[in-house]
Amino acid sequence: MKIKLSPVRADALLSVGRLGDIVTLNGMSLDFTRLEDGATLPADAVSCPWICRAVERINSDLVLTITMPHGADASEQSRFPADIINPPDGRVSLPTDRDPQSSAAPIWPAVVGIIDWTQVVTLEMKAEAAAAQHLAAVQADAATCRAAADSAIAPLQDAVDIDDATDAEVAALKAWKKYRVALNRLPEQPGYPTDIDWPAPPA
Repeated sequence: MKIKLSPVRADALLSVGRLGDIVTLNGMSLDFTRLEDGATLPADAVSCPWICRAVERINSDLVLTITMPHGADASEQSRFPADIINPPDGRVSLPTDRDPQSSAAPIWPAVVGIIDWTQVVTLEMKAEAAAAQHLAAVQADAATCRAAADSAIAPLQDAVDIDDATDAEVAALKAWKKYRVALNRLPEQPGYPTDIDWPAPPA
């Protein structure tokens, strides 16, 4: 587990506890056991004001960011706290000048916080989104190339249509049309859209 701390000037006190993948913040217990490796849970899916960023599981480790209040005269350690890596079960020691042991809510027992698991973004969903984004980028690049080909072809075709084209213009028209056909056939390539052999435009 990695606990990232987001310091903020506030008079509130914070007590943090851990029991495996169950995290307790000021008496509110949040069970992240269901979070799969590579998945992300948006901060607004967690009914806890102390969770300020998305909760993730990276390489099997739970990663969460919590707001850590500090006083006006807080030390540099409190204002620029280091991440807490793999704290043992029980009360988590925070780099703060305050002592929450007696004044903040106890760790146990705790009320159960609500997590909206319908908002979880799984590794598969991320992969699908990345693939869709990549495909859209490829299609946009292909459309840009086709637009350039269309622009080059139009005046050359006009010259051919009125029997006023030079040999060079006829050759150029053929080259640009072959290029446009190759662009249209990109989706037929075996590696499309991740591995593409882009045709070179006519010189």
